Amino acid sequence: MSKMTNYPHIAAMVFNTPLLATATLAQTVSEFLHKRLLGDFPELSSTAQVSAKQTQEYVVGDPEQGDKVAVIAVHGILIPRMGFIDASCEEVMSYERLQKQINAALKDDKVQEIALDINSGGGSAQGAFECADFIKQAAQQKPIRAIINMNACSGAYLIACACTEIIISKTAVVGSVGVYLKRLDLTAHYEQNGVKIHTFYRGATKVDFHPDIALSEEERKRIEYDTEATYQMFVEYVSQNRNLSIADVQATEADTYQGQAAIDMGLADRLATPQDAINSIVHSVAQQASNQGMIAHAALLKTI
Repeated sequence: MSKMTNYPHIAAMVFNTPLLATATLAQTVSEFLHKRLLGDFPELSSTAQVSAKQTQEYVVGDPEQGDKVAVIAVHGILIPRMGFIDASCEEVMSYERLQKQINAALKDDKVQEIALDINSGGGSAQGAFECADFIKQAAQQKPIRAIINMNACSGAYLIACACTEIIISKTAVVGSVGVYLKRLDLTAHYEQNGVKIHTFYRGATKVDFHPDIALSEEERKRIEYDTEATYQMFVEYVSQNRNLSIADVQATEADTYQGQAAIDMGLADRLATPQDAINSIVHSVAQQASNQGMIAHAALLKTI
């Protein structure tokens, strides 16, 4: 029998949990894990385990003039909380960290607007809707604009559609409004290698998603029910935030749309390169600050 290797902290992101991720992203990670789960690849050294990349908030504009714009990177695989990921996956962003960064920008009196620099194929459904709700509420305090640089798909699009505005470039991509779930079944592998596992349990759903137990028809129905519930929640969220009918969102069939086509579909608002988008936001904030200064000056002269 080949050696079995366990990667619970990574495998939990791929199997047995609803993913708001493109099929390409999910397949890339699952293929990376598959051979390791079967012991076909050697263990990675401890030095190959790297902490999740810390995306840094940076600012543009002139803080002295009070026209600061906080730009927050939303790159890579989206996960609920900070953790570790295999070195083959270069970038990871947690919903938890994103909310903390946005909250810090909200508390900074000099920050007038927030821009999310998004390049992600999505990730975990767990925590995604809570994060989107947080962004939507935060956008009532300060404008939050999503700059698609270069992908905002599935869970990343859920975040984008909670923003004040979605700005997309000609070749950038949004969409993939769908749900992805894999259920790992290793029973054939065990049988091939002459291994028998006896599992004792009480409660019909206690062993749902266990890879050493074959998928039953009852479990299949439960998985399909939960997947459909997550999908409907996603569709309704996009429908409400983008002012689209539920039928129109469902009709996309989790497809992706580029540039102007995304705008025509109602999935984005305007066309601009990421740098032009940042420049326009900074210019707008600076203009607002200038206008407010002129109004305050006029009011002072009037009182004098």
